[in-house]
Amino acid sequence: MRAISKAELAALCESQGTELKKSLGLQREALEALCGMINSDRASGRIIFGLAPDGTPVGVEPGNLDTAQRTLAESAKRRFDPPLHMTIDAIDCDGVKLIIVEATRSPSVPLHEFDGRAFVREGSSKRRLGLDERTALTRRRDRASHPGPWRCTRCGTLVGDLRAFEVTATGMQRTFKCQCGGEYWPAS
Repeated sequence: MRAISKAELAALCESQGTELKKSLGLQREALEALCGMINSDRASGRIIFGLAPDGTPVGVEPGNLDTAQRTLAESAKRRFDPPLHMTIDAIDCDGVKLIIVEATRSPSVPLHEFDGRAFVREGSSKRRLGLDERTALTRRRDRASHPGPWRCTRCGTLVGDLRAFEVTATGMQRTFKCQCGGEYWPAS
């Protein structure tokens, strides 16, 4: 279990990419917020269990931290579509136990759903996406139909128009490969 100082903890507050939850009993709300964070253009988020909304450390409920981490991972595995890769860490802050959940959306995934619903984070609040918004977001993030600009995941090169093709067994195919060996993805 890693440790964190009270000074580091004091720097944490609810924001576009961070949600504080006092209790593990607020797991559903927390995972919905995480869904909203990773669906935003930021594409990443962090939930900290054991902190009150004002940042006061209260700790997670007494019990087995390992079991709590496994329960969170199982819940996310069953409820996120497509499956979400996330890290779950238990940390100690001057004797107070906290659980931190972090996730990042893959560039190849336009959006994630939680329990069949898609959310987006705006500031420190989340809202449910309607069908039209989900369709527009998916279209904007889809490489095959995206008009640009494009950014390479390896070297960071930004290009406005991507006109690269390669010959495959099925004919000419658009390619998203950069000269450095990375891949171009829509720049947000």
